[in-house]
Amino acid sequence: MTIRARDVSAIRVGDLLEQDLRIPPYQRPYSWTPATALQLLDDITDTHMDPVLGSGSYVLGAVILHAHSDQTATSVRRHQLDVVDGQQRLLTLGMILTILESGHAAAVPGKHDNPVSRVRNELHRRIGTASSDARRDLAEFIRNQCHLVQIVTDDVDEAFRVFDSQNYRGKPLAPHDLLKAHHLREMRGESAALKAAVVETWESAGDTALDRLFSIFLYRIARWSRGESSPGFTAQGIGMFKGVTASSQLTPAERYHVAAQSALPILSAWRAAPNSHDSGAADRSEILDAERSRFQIDAPILAGGPFFEMVSFMLEELDRLRGIAFTPKWTEFASYERVSRTRPDGTEGFIGYEERPARSRYRYVSELYLAALLYYTNRFGEEDLQFSKERLFAWAYSLRVNLLRVQFRSIDNLGRGQGEAESAFELMRDGSSGRALADLSSPEIVRRPNHEMHLRARLNELGAP
Repeated sequence: MTIRARDVSAIRVGDLLEQDLRIPPYQRPYSWTPATALQLLDDITDTHMDPVLGSGSYVLGAVILHAHSDQTATSVRRHQLDVVDGQQRLLTLGMILTILESGHAAAVPGKHDNPVSRVRNELHRRIGTASSDARRDLAEFIRNQCHLVQIVTDDVDEAFRVFDSQNYRGKPLAPHDLLKAHHLREMRGESAALKAAVVETWESAGDTALDRLFSIFLYRIARWSRGESSPGFTAQGIGMFKGVTASSQLTPAERYHVAAQSALPILSAWRAAPNSHDSGAADRSEILDAERSRFQIDAPILAGGPFFEMVSFMLEELDRLRGIAFTPKWTEFASYERVSRTRPDGTEGFIGYEERPARSRYRYVSELYLAALLYYTNRFGEEDLQFSKERLFAWAYSLRVNLLRVQFRSIDNLGRGQGEAESAFELMRDGSSGRALADLSSPEIVRRPNHEMHLRARLNELGAP
């Protein structure tokens, strides 16, 4: 559907909030800070108090709404509006009005220290200094004289296209957020409980980990393995991760991937069944290889639930490979470090990895090396892993020795095989076993006095030229 003139209109805040609005599960949790919420309140209050501006309408921006019908438990279809953009502003306006109209001026501490309770408490403190008449007048101004431009469409993809083309004050959805929205829509036949569990798992991973998974690893691997440059991952690049959707018009290639990926979990369970009475249940390497077979980076994923399973597996695989990529002997060349947290019983528990600013000079080559290792295990499992790990380390880290300053363009050229050096990704894509890397040649080391002496010594140990 194309947005028509009648689908764009100004609407009073009070009228908009009385509609059947819903925050869809693909949206970010509430994330405004008290300062941002108070700025909105101050903007509205200043306009209300202005003798000229306060007599007219005040436009607070735009919201994008996806109109659709929802089947309820009573089998009655009702018109519903999903908030595609503007949820932070709408939720804040709702909190402001609730405080203004509730008659309670004192702050009410939240049960949990979260963005909602922090914003609500700060709004309580600010509004609590006003008289009941002033609060009532400001509430009426917000409901009746403050307007939002609402853009309504019944095509959610069109709603996201409009969202992408606008520039709003709120934090825009990242490409991985758009993928979450797409694959949640493909779970339309699943229960609400399952969708809620999927969203909870997704959010628990955190934006940083999800952004890095797609932009630094999966997207670059997909591009470099085809000999293509890998520019920044944006909304225009999410098509490669939308996967195969349920359709009666599947191509033969799509049918193949649907059949193969649907059968793999059943075959894996059947293979593990004879050992189910053992404490080990199934060999860990077999389980990992089964997951790698199911979630091949080179193959389109099935849309919906399998996409979220793939994301969870890849995040776990990356954490596992970080431990393999940089053993204690090599940790000085890692751009990140392992982070632990003290448990209530006093023991230390692993919680993840974080970047080390002091090792930022290894950032790009670390990412290149780890991306290559992820692609290797995805293709060949752990066959000849120690040999291949050393080959990939020498190949990637030769850049750090040869260049005084490594930029993204440097690893992009090496990753896709632009220049004298080969692409490890292309060799792995075309190889039938891990020994494909036996033919991988590293760039010849440039001798620079007093430059990366420890790294150069390590590369010499690995046989780098």
